[in-house]
Amino acid sequence: MKRTMLQRLANLAAAIVLVGVIGEPGLAEEFRVENKIYVGGEKEPRTESTTIFHEGLVYDYLQRPAEVTIFDKGRRRFVLLDPNRRVKTEISADEVSALNKNLYDWAASQSDPYVKFLANPKFDEEFDEATGELRFTSPWLTYRVVMSDPQSEAIARQYREFSDWYTLLNTRINPGSKLPFARLIVNEALEKRSRLPKEVHLTMRAKRGLPFQKITVRSEHHFVRTLVQSDRDRIKQSDEFVGMFRPVDFQEYQKVGE
Repeated sequence: MKRTMLQRLANLAAAIVLVGVIGEPGLAEEFRVENKIYVGGEKEPRTESTTIFHEGLVYDYLQRPAEVTIFDKGRRRFVLLDPNRRVKTEISADEVSALNKNLYDWAASQSDPYVKFLANPKFDEEFDEATGELRFTSPWLTYRVVMSDPQSEAIARQYREFSDWYTLLNTRINPGSKLPFARLIVNEALEKRSRLPKEVHLTMRAKRGLPFQKITVRSEHHFVRTLVQSDRDRIKQSDEFVGMFRPVDFQEYQKVGE
């Protein structure tokens, strides 16, 4: 039996309470992921970031604008750091989970077929053995995923968990963004195959207008199994920033620095 989206959200929220492989620093894998996101046919990435997994924590470094997001599973929180304004804010995982539950309830109750689809996405899933690609097709969204072998099930689990939570967090820090539930399905399918995403090609049909009007987004992910000294220096500095920066509430954090 396929799980409903509500069950996926409930299981994700419950998993963060448990002490498991991902949450135990001595057992968690350490690795780095270099990320680039392209929109349409652009040759230069719209967004670049580096994600570092270290001792059970995940540090995500956005290049422009400069920002650090720390996922602290043990404390059930995200810490956001703004190095330019030297301020920080904290968002609990429970808040993120509750928000997405409310978004799901709202979307599922709408009459608009597109919004209802985003609440409960249904895809035709196909694995192309010739290319090693995983495809998810629907009238509204299509994902084409070029996969890589992590050579470690622990890395696949760690990355899937962070990717799920980071996708959910996006709805909190970017109000009005696309609902996250379709990507959760893709993440789950990748972990079941013990694979990582090397490239993710997303094609979205414009909600209004002619069927051939499409929006395309491509993300590239380069996984590095070993941390170098510069990674550890970056983590050390981020930990120091957590202790140094002025704490503000999320509303103030979101304001543009004066």
